[in-house]
Parts: sequence; structure tokens; C-alpha cells
Amino acid sequence: MKRFVISVFSLVLSVGSLAAQSDLQSIVNIKLQKTEPITLKQLKGRVEAYQKELNRVMTVDERKKVLDTIINERLVVQAAEKEGIKIPDSEINQSFAQMISQQIGKKVTELEFAQMVKERSGMSLDDYMRAQNGMNVTEYKAFLRNQMIAQRYVMMKKQAEIQAAPAPSDADIRANYELNKQSFVQTDMAKLFLVVVPKGDNAAQAEAKLKELHKQLKDKPASASEIKVRSQAANSGYQAGDLFVNKNASASKQLGIPMEALLKIFAMAEGDVSDVTETANDFQCFIVQQKYPAKILELSDIVKPGTTVTVYEYIRGNLLGQAQNAAISNALQQLINDLRKPENFQFIKNDAELAKLLAW
Repeated sequence: MKRFVISVFSLVLSVGSLAAQSDLQSIVNIKLQKTEPITLKQLKGRVEAYQKELNRVMTVDERKKVLDTIINERLVVQAAEKEGIKIPDSEINQSFAQMISQQIGKKVTELEFAQMVKERSGMSLDDYMRAQNGMNVTEYKAFLRNQMIAQRYVMMKKQAEIQAAPAPSDADIRANYELNKQSFVQTDMAKLFLVVVPKGDNAAQAEAKLKELHKQLKDKPASASEIKVRSQAANSGYQAGDLFVNKNASASKQLGIPMEALLKIFAMAEGDVSDVTETANDFQCFIVQQKYPAKILELSDIVKPGTTVTVYEYIRGNLLGQAQNAAISNALQQLINDLRKPENFQFIKNDAELAKLLAW
């Protein structure tokens, strides 16, 4: 019996090894500047990312289109590298950090985000990324690098055409506003001045520091600006700054507080100072500096309190961005058409073999 178990286990290992070899086989070779294979494993990873986004299994024809996309991407990247375009790791890491910061609504580092993911889901950052888009962190950063290189290459080769994208007219802006007026809604919002003192190694000292700042806000609400300036000094021992809060479920989730607690904030009047609260890592308090009622925004209104961009300027920027994106897309397609020559890439499999391979 023992020998049988060992033989079956060996068979499983053999089958697994064959599957791995199959995934590592090349299906296309890119050879514009250097010979670079596209493997079945790489295609599967990209298809998995799209399938997660679509929430369904892709057809063989759709998978062929994904392969075409990867071919185009690699051709453009090799052409860019031939022109000396490179993106340093530091820039990729910065772009990745910006992406995850936008996702959660506040500035975080990759390490901080990984810790948050571990605490909330028990998953590593690699596993979380794979569950979200089918790629681990390294694979996603490689994808991000290729996108940035391609964009930089297009801007270099077709800058004049892209910059010639027409700016929207006043009539275009006003028409867009009328069609999307229901989207320009400001929910009830409050501007808080938040003070946070980390516990560090001495929770009692941190609590005393927060209570001192809390008393100062109570006695003189206008001292918030002075407290904010002092917080920026080296070794101040606390953080302080403005925080805009919406009265909705998303804000409740983002702040990590129940809806009941959020509603209590909005029941406070301007100038009211909160009680001192304690979390696992710090002590906090805040003052309500300003409240903004819910309303439909007009073209001359500021899109978001604390900024200077009006709805009119916001729409203008969006329409101009759409025109420029269309110009970039057209320019990219022109470059791809020039690069998709038989001497620049080669299919390893014929159509029938490829179709069979893509039906995994």
C-alpha cells in the first residue's frame, strides 16, 4: 500500500510538472529590438485579470484579442526602449502608491497598505492583488511600467497631434452640464479640524498631550491654525489638519465609524469641539469648522470645498481630457500599425493549434 501511494504521488507531480511546462511555452516571439517571448502563462494572467473585471469566462476569440493587446504592448515597449525611454523603479513605486492611496481615500505607503490588507482580510498584499485583478504586486508593477512607457513613447512621437486636440466650446460645456446636472450633487458635508496624538511607548503622556490641545481648542477655537503650524515642527508629537467628511455610508466606512457616530458629528454646530476619543493606536479630538448643506451645484459653484475648481472648469477639463485621450488612442493605433510587421513578431503556433491552446 505504501508503494502504491508513493507511485500515485509521483504521477501527480509528473502531471503538475507537465502543466507547468505547458504554461511556460512560448506562443509568440517579439523581436523588434530583442527576442522576447509571450508565454501561455503570461496570457493566462492577463486573461484572468480581464475575466475578474468582466465577472465571466472569456471566449477563445476574446482571448485572442487579449493576446493581440499584449503583442501590441510589447512592440510599443520595445520601440520605446529602442528610443532610450526607461521608467525607474522609484517612479513605478510612486505611481503604485498613488493608485492604492486613491483607492482607500488617503495617502498611504505600500507597506502601510499591506498592513491594512492583512488586518482587514488576513491576506498578503500579493494574494489581495491577485484576487482583485489576477496579478501579484510584481506582475502588476510590470504591467504598470509597460503602460507608462507606452504613454511616454506616444507623447514623444505624436506630441504635436495630441496637443492639437480641440478645446471644448462654451456651448459644449453648458450642454454637458445640462445633460449631467443630476451628477453634480454635493451631499451634506462638514469640515473638521482633526488632532491626533499617537500613543507610541507612553500612552499616558500621549493622552495628556491630546487633552492639552483639546483644552486649547475649547478655550480658543481660532487657535486651530496655530496648532496646525506647530504640528509640522520636528518632534511635535502629534498630527493636525483639515478633514472633509460627507454624510453617507461611504464616509462611515472610510472613517471606520458606525453611521450613528457619523450622524452625531453632523448634529454638532460650527465651532463645537468633540470629546477626547481613544483608538488602539492614538488619542483624537476635532472641532467642527464649517458645515455645507446638500445641494445641486451650479456651473459657478466650487466642485469640492477646500478647492478652487468650479463645476464649469471641472467639465471643461474633463471634455478636454476626453479629446486628448482620443488623440492619444488614435496616435497609439498609428504607431501600432507601423510596428505590426512580420519581421517584428512571430506566432509560434498556427491558428488551429493556437485555438486549441486558448481553450483552457
